[in-house]
Amino acid sequence: MSRTYCGLWTLLSCLLLTGEIFAGPQVAVVVGSAAPELERFAARELASQLTRLFEAEVTIGEKIPDGAAHVVLIGSPATNSSVKSSGIEWPKLTDQGHLLRSVKLSDKTAIVAGGGSPVATLWAVYELGHHFGIRYALYGDMYPADTPPLKLDGIDIQLEPALRTRSWRTIDDLAIGSESWGLAEHELVIQQLAKNKFNQLTLVFHPWQPFVDFEFQGMKKETGVLWYGHQYPINGDTAGRAVFRGAKLFENPDFAGKKTYSERIAAGTQQARGIISAARKLGMGTSIAFSPLEFPKEFEKVLPGAEVLPGLEPLAIGPGTAARADDSPLMQLAKAQLRAYVLTYPDVDAVCLELGNQSEWSKQAEVVWKELDAKYGVGDLKKLTPAENNRLPALHASVTALEFASRLLADKDLAQRPRGTAVKFVVADVDPALLPLIPKLLPAGTEALHSIASSAVRAAEQRTAFKAIPAKSVPSRLILTLSDEHLGVLPQMSFSSLKILFDELRANGWDGFAVRSRNVGDIDFSTYYLSRASFQPELTPSQALESLATAALGAGTAVRTLEAFEFTEKATALVDAHDLDFGAPQPDMILKYLASGEPAPEWWGQAKGMYLHGMDEMYRVNSRARDGNRRFSLYIARRLEFGAEYLSCLEATKRAGIAKAKGDNETRIAELEKAVESLHSALNALSAITRSNSDRGIIAVLNEYGYRPLQKELEAE
Repeated sequence: MSRTYCGLWTLLSCLLLTGEIFAGPQVAVVVGSAAPELERFAARELASQLTRLFEAEVTIGEKIPDGAAHVVLIGSPATNSSVKSSGIEWPKLTDQGHLLRSVKLSDKTAIVAGGGSPVATLWAVYELGHHFGIRYALYGDMYPADTPPLKLDGIDIQLEPALRTRSWRTIDDLAIGSESWGLAEHELVIQQLAKNKFNQLTLVFHPWQPFVDFEFQGMKKETGVLWYGHQYPINGDTAGRAVFRGAKLFENPDFAGKKTYSERIAAGTQQARGIISAARKLGMGTSIAFSPLEFPKEFEKVLPGAEVLPGLEPLAIGPGTAARADDSPLMQLAKAQLRAYVLTYPDVDAVCLELGNQSEWSKQAEVVWKELDAKYGVGDLKKLTPAENNRLPALHASVTALEFASRLLADKDLAQRPRGTAVKFVVADVDPALLPLIPKLLPAGTEALHSIASSAVRAAEQRTAFKAIPAKSVPSRLILTLSDEHLGVLPQMSFSSLKILFDELRANGWDGFAVRSRNVGDIDFSTYYLSRASFQPELTPSQALESLATAALGAGTAVRTLEAFEFTEKATALVDAHDLDFGAPQPDMILKYLASGEPAPEWWGQAKGMYLHGMDEMYRVNSRARDGNRRFSLYIARRLEFGAEYLSCLEATKRAGIAKAKGDNETRIAELEKAVESLHSALNALSAITRSNSDRGIIAVLNEYGYRPLQKELEAE
C-alpha cells in the first residue's frame, strides 16, 4: 500500500471518527434571554425539525454564535433582543399575526420567525416547517418526499387569521370517536392541531359519563360510563382481533380495569384535566360543553315530572312538558351540576351551555316572552316568527331555553372559580332570531355557537341561513362537521362544502368555527384545508391538496389523490342525501337490513362504485408515494376498501332477507356467507392500517353489531 494511499485512509478514518466528513449544515436558533416558555418550546420544535429534515447540527442559545452559517431568530422585538437589533422593520401584528422574514446578519443567512404573541411565534415556527415541505397530519408529521435546500434568504411571509377562532370539539359519546382515546392519544392529536394553528379545544360531556361528580338533595350521581355503557368483547371469533393486542374487552385505555363508579370518576376527571392542561401548554384556549337541562337518570327521583330523554340507552332525563323554567327543583339541580363542572375544571376559559333539543318547552314560549318583554322590553314575539313554519316550534322552544339560561346565569357565584376569576359562557343552538337578545339576557361577553345542519353537505345546502344570523351582534362560531355520526363508520369527505361554509363565515362576519368529527379516519385533508384557508382565505381545496400531496407523496400524486377524494366526497353526499342513519354505530345497524324484504336501492351500488374508484386511485398513488409517507396513502386506500366491502356486506344481507321471506333457505345461507365474508374483508382492510383507538372502535363495534350477529344467523336453522 503506498504512503499516499495510507495517508488518505488515515485522514478519512479520523474524519469519520470525529464526525466531520458528513456533518450537516450548522444552524443557530436564538431565543430571548427572558423568552416565554412557548417561545422556548418553539425553538426546541424547530431544532427537531431541522435536525430530521436537513441532518443539521442545531444549537439553541440566547446569543448569535460566530460559527453557525444559518441563524433563526425566534420571537419578537419585545421578547428577543436579537430580533430587535436585526434591523427588521417590525409590522403591526395582532395577537394571532405571525411572520417569517429574512434579515441580513453580516455573513450569515438569517430569518426571523415571530408573532404578536408567544403562541403566534410558535405558529411561525410551524409555518417555517411547512415552508420547507413538512405537512402536519393528525397522527404525525409527513416530511417532504424531496428534501429542499436549506435556504433562509428571500423569505417574506406575513399571516393574519381570516377567522379568529379555530376550535376542535373532542370526547363526545361514541366508541368510534375520541371518547375512546386515552390521554396519550389526545395529547398527540392536540399537538398536531397546534401545528395546524387551531387555537381552542372544547371537551363535550354527557350527563351519564364519568367526568363530573355531584349530589343534590341527598341524591348522589351514580352513573359514570362511556359509550352509553355498551360492551364490546374481544374473543377468538373477533375479526381483526390482532389490533387489540390480546385485550378481552375494547376499552378506553385510561379506564381499563376501572370497575367501580369512584374509579371511573377518578380516571375521567384525571383524563379531562390532562387534556385541558395539554391544550393550555400549547397556547390553546379551553372550554367544556354540556346541556344544563340534561341530568343522570338517578336524579329522576328529585325532579318532579322529569322525562327520560331519547338515546342509545335511557341514561339521561330532562324537564317534562309541564316544567317551567323557573321551577325551583329544576333550577337548583341545574345549578348544582353547573357548579360541579366549574369546580372540577377551574382552568377552562369558558363553559358552553347546549340549549337545543328542548322541543317540549315550545308551548310555554308566549307566556315566557311576555315576562321577558316586561323585564327587558324585547318587543313582539310575532315579529320574530320565521317564514318557514317548520322552524316555529324550534324558535318557541329556544325562547324558553334561553330564558332558563338567563335565570341560571343570573347567579353570578356559579361562574366563580376558586382562584377568584369568573368563567366565560357560550350558548349553543339558540335560534338565530333571538341572538340580539343575548347581551340583554346573559352575562357580558357571552358568545354563541350554531349548528345549521347535521353534516357539512346539508349545512352548505342551507347557506342562506347565514344571512339570517346576526353574527356581528354576538361573537358566533359555526359547528363544521367533518365526520358525522349518522354516516358513522363509513369513509367521509366534504371539503367542497367546507369551502362554501368557510366563505359564508367570512362574508357574514363570523368569529370562527368549531370542528366536530365523530370518526377521525378520513379528515386529515379537511383539517389541513381549514388550517391553511384560515390564514389564506382565497385558497381552494384543490390548491390545498396540491400543496399537501406534492410535498408529502411526491410529484405527480396530486391529480390522482384529488380524484380519489372527489369520489369519496360524492359517495358521502349520496349517502347523506338518502339515509342519515346508514352507518350509525347502533346494535341493529346491519341486521335491520335482514328484516327488510325489499331489494337494495340503486344508490348503494353507486356509492360502492365510488369507493372502489377512489380506492383504485389511492392504490396507484401509494405505488408512487415516498416510502416514509406511504402509510398516509395506504390508509386512505384501505379505508375506501373497507367502505366498499361494508356496502357489499349490506347488499348480501338484503338479499339474504329477501330469500328468507320467500322461504329460500339455500339462497339465504349463500347470501349470509357472502355478507360474513365481505364484513370480514372490510374489518381486515381496516385492521391492516389501524392507527387510532377510533379505528379499533369501528372494528369492535362492527364485530358486536354485525359480524357475530350475522354468524349467528348463518348458524340458525
